Amino acid sequence: MVGIVIATHGSLAEGLRSGVELLVGPQRQLETVGLYHGDEPSEFEEKVSASIRKADEGDGALCLVDMLGGTPSNVVMRLMQSGNVRALAGVNLPAVIQAVFMRESLGLEELVRETFAAQRDAVIDLSLKIPELETPAKQEREQERMEPGDAPPIERGENLTAPGNGEVVLCRVDDRLIHGQVMTSWLNATGANKIMIVDDETSQNPFLKSVFKSAVPANVKVGVFNEAKAVDRLIKGFKPTDRVIVLAKYPQTFLSLVERGASLRQVIIGGMGAREDRSRLYRNISASQDERAALRALVDEGVDVAIQILADDAQVSVSKLL
Repeated sequence: MVGIVIATHGSLAEGLRSGVELLVGPQRQLETVGLYHGDEPSEFEEKVSASIRKADEGDGALCLVDMLGGTPSNVVMRLMQSGNVRALAGVNLPAVIQAVFMRESLGLEELVRETFAAQRDAVIDLSLKIPELETPAKQEREQERMEPGDAPPIERGENLTAPGNGEVVLCRVDDRLIHGQVMTSWLNATGANKIMIVDDETSQNPFLKSVFKSAVPANVKVGVFNEAKAVDRLIKGFKPTDRVIVLAKYPQTFLSLVERGASLRQVIIGGMGAREDRSRLYRNISASQDERAALRALVDEGVDVAIQILADDAQVSVSKLL
């Protein structure tokens, strides 16, 4: 596996590592070096060199630096002359995430190309995205593609993941719905190509619907459903090629889907933060009395309910916490 070294001015390198590990979990063969006021160039170069040696376990090292012409860049360019080292300047968080995800399956040269593309394409003028937000009419047309009518009905209790019915790859409770952990860890782990958001309030907000749809890669489709339409979609199933993540803000939403006839095998608790009406359930997961009751009811319905923040984390059974 290719090693990665991030070298920047100040604490940017460590901040990038912190962001990556928040989204996708702890990383090995990922080293960071920061240049601070008073640091001697020779000492900084030795730190970078030592980090490269530590990160490279035989497949080479990719160095990511902040800006061309700065000391980190100049140091790395000198070190590239000896050893299997490549480097890119202008590092950003999407570039590091891409490098982390792809380094197990790509050699150093291929990884450089993929990381460069991710780094380049990540810079977007958000003001230009606003006019692209979908009009209500376009939203309706897109929504129809995910709503009932294009798949055969499925009897209650029939396995929604059976061949020919598509597959629900994740049901997740998350206050924030679509955000970094969903976009990185879970999309990559599940191979999902559709996201179904189930939330009555969001389904009535055209602007929020457009924001969520613009926040995912182009090959991932997003549908925002109220509970009634969501359960109809889940009961009727999906196209054979669909791999679907179902997101809701509250466990009560998934309980409602089950009580209305949807067959769900597992619900993952991914993000339920502190709130005035909530108390601590497990580590940074909190739940209100109503939410705890909904979790108990889901367990009673035979649904496996577990806490799992990132895809690589071990699952913690909720039934043992209630």
